[in-house]
Amino acid sequence: MNEKKHNRKTRVLVVDDHPIVRQGLAQMIEHEQDMEVCGQAEDMNSALAAIEKLKPDLAIIDISLKGTSGVELIKA
Repeated sequence: MNEKKHNRKTRVLVVDDHPIVRQGLAQMIEHEQDMEVCGQAEDMNSALAAIEKLKPDLAIIDISLKGTSGVELIKA
């Protein structure tokens, strides 16, 4: 049986209103062989725009974003 290796990395969007947290999470993700950061966002509006443009496989979202909650972003 022939099995093809899945070489595509999981694309991750990091959403947090604290730049140092975003940078730290991005660095941790980049150390993983099967993951890559495709973008970062600091609030709901920039996150929604990034999701539309970048089409990430998954997003890591801070629950307490400035101006709104991460839960509201997830609902949107």
